[in-house]
Amino acid sequence: MDIFTAITLISPLSVASLTEFKAIVQQNEYAKGHSLLDLWQVDRHFHFIVKGSGRVYYLRNGNDVTDYIAMDGQFIGGLESLFTHQPSHKAIELLEDSVVQSFSFEKFEGLCTQHHDIERLGRKMATFAFLEGQRRIEAIRFLSAAERYAELEKKYPGISNRIPLKHIASYLGTTQVSLSRIRGGVQ
Repeated sequence: MDIFTAITLISPLSVASLTEFKAIVQQNEYAKGHSLLDLWQVDRHFHFIVKGSGRVYYLRNGNDVTDYIAMDGQFIGGLESLFTHQPSHKAIELLEDSVVQSFSFEKFEGLCTQHHDIERLGRKMATFAFLEGQRRIEAIRFLSAAERYAELEKKYPGISNRIPLKHIASYLGTTQVSLSRIRGGVQ
């Protein structure tokens, strides 16, 4: 799925709005390990992973902590930095060779002022991001690591074949050893 199909599913755009939106989107192919955003860089672009995978991570006490995972057909970005224009304490790394579509958040904001349907799309995307964050917080608070892993496998079938287990364990808030035990019980 490309970004244009995804946004149509979120909130359809008029032909004129879609044409203008297409004009600000760029598609690139990147190798595994490519950084879409480095730590302490101001994020200026929002990304959509057409094919591949990536993660948002931060460093805490010298440890690399995965905060968000995105795979085929999902958005990824340093949202706090995009909205505040402040340097990001999070980074974005691609975990596989990936095809990524990106757009300037500033240009998107400009289109929002000109087209109500694009503004509506932006609002729906922000609402979706908020709800995803809320679900993540609730999962951490109320589900065991095994339950969080089962939910992750349901959301991303076969994720453990594509994403290094250390990143999955970090995302789940557990250790790689515990994740191996959980996976042993699940399989």
